[in-house]
Amino acid sequence: MSEVKKSGYFKLAVKNFADLKMLCIAAIVVSLRVVLRLVRIPVGADLYISFDCFVNSIGSMVYGPLVALAVGAVSDTLGAILIPQGPYFFPFIFTEMSSSFIFALFLWNREKLSVNRIVLSRFTVNMICNIIITSAIMKWWYYPLFFSEKTYYFFNTLRIAKNLILFPIEGILMAVLINALAPALAQLKLINKNATEKPKLKDIILIVVLAVISVALVAVYILYISPFLQTHKIELF
Repeated sequence: MSEVKKSGYFKLAVKNFADLKMLCIAAIVVSLRVVLRLVRIPVGADLYISFDCFVNSIGSMVYGPLVALAVGAVSDTLGAILIPQGPYFFPFIFTEMSSSFIFALFLWNREKLSVNRIVLSRFTVNMICNIIITSAIMKWWYYPLFFSEKTYYFFNTLRIAKNLILFPIEGILMAVLINALAPALAQLKLINKNATEKPKLKDIILIVVLAVISVALVAVYILYISPFLQTHKIELF
């Protein structure tokens, strides 16, 4: 970003609340995120990729961090009402809001959207939102009501493992999808015109490394962790 844009970053983000085009895009993203709660891609036993993170990242890249916070709150609330998936606990809304906010900080109003930046945005969301924040909320809600301390840590460790296993796949898919959509979004003046750049050698190396790690982690999950869960009839969150 230019120095002018840096100094007025959040002022510009606030203005998107008065931009009808941005609000329409936000409404579309909310609708998609609610509906896509039902759609998952299986990559192994009890291991799925959801489309929500891709829609969330692209929307946040377009309308910025403050609208992204609102979209995260609204989509989580409507999703819980229209397509409930287990008991609803209000603090989980902060996971959705923070993930949208982080995607926007990495991707919105950037002069360049490198593969490294896109992948790093996904990694940051997984670590901060899905692992740190969600673990704290789960300990606050599930542990006192349903689990012993030992059981809580067992389930939470497996949930963290799933997030780490899925990250390489999600990071690659997100980079590919954003780079594919960026020219059309730039033509619609939703992102900077020259935001995308051809993958460099370091980007290609990163994708190859992530692909190898992903295959290895999925293989370990399918061969070792999944049979253990099925034998003991354990369902993860």
